[in-house]
Amino acid sequence: MRVPVGEIELYVHERGVGRPLVALHGGPGLDGSVFFPGLDAIAERGYRVLAPDQRANGRSDAGDPAQWTVPQMADDVEALIGALGLEDAVVLGWSFGSFVAQAHMVQHGSAAAYVLMGTVSHPGGLENIAHELATFEPQALRQQVAASWELETSVETSDQARRLWHDQIPFQVADPTGPIVAQLIAEDEVVFRPEILRAFAAGGEYGMLDLRDDLRSVTKPVLLLSGAHDRTTAAASAHELTEILPHCEEVVFADSAHMLMREQPDDFTAAVADFLARH
Repeated sequence: MRVPVGEIELYVHERGVGRPLVALHGGPGLDGSVFFPGLDAIAERGYRVLAPDQRANGRSDAGDPAQWTVPQMADDVEALIGALGLEDAVVLGWSFGSFVAQAHMVQHGSAAAYVLMGTVSHPGGLENIAHELATFEPQALRQQVAASWELETSVETSDQARRLWHDQIPFQVADPTGPIVAQLIAEDEVVFRPEILRAFAAGGEYGMLDLRDDLRSVTKPVLLLSGAHDRTTAAASAHELTEILPHCEEVVFADSAHMLMREQPDDFTAAVADFLARH
């Protein structure tokens, strides 16, 4: 469905019925389809999963490029919650979407609870990516993966963006040569938007803001999910949030990297379902 949020409309992927879970995708340049089938098991447990394509991503309207910012996207989330009349909603953000979720916590804090997965505590937490690229194993894939990251700032077409993402997937999973790489590529249904990826990748921080001081005042319950082998958003950086957020629970998945909801699906579903049941 399409939902008006101010001057634009967001395309929203929807599964299930029940308590609303608003899931914010990574990227930018990806879309809400990345959450499926990963969140299908949550929907089957009685939740209404709503995964919007964020502003200028996927099938959503682009709007003014001057508004392609994390704070604006956080405002879009609030507008979406209001437009759909969602009550007792939970906001889940993965990767780039977790940056938007953090901003929503600070700017609005209207969700009943938050789930942050594949996140970092501040923009400096992304600086380790260069080291991970330079030392990535197996070496036979190192050039492919490094080139995919480099292309983010100049990608021009949706086909290039798709190839970039596929080439990058080995970096995003714990086992770069395992069967999950081919599985993720085969199941890819993303509508790629290279212009938004270029815009955010240019600065190297993907629009993330250092919100640590403000996050100390967030009183809502937060579930923090990390992969022990995450090369993009290191679990060590995410862990700092447990010392900042007053009501934060942490789960680190021992056999996962950045794609934890696909690498350890049963453990992921159990952790999220348990948190939602209690909050």
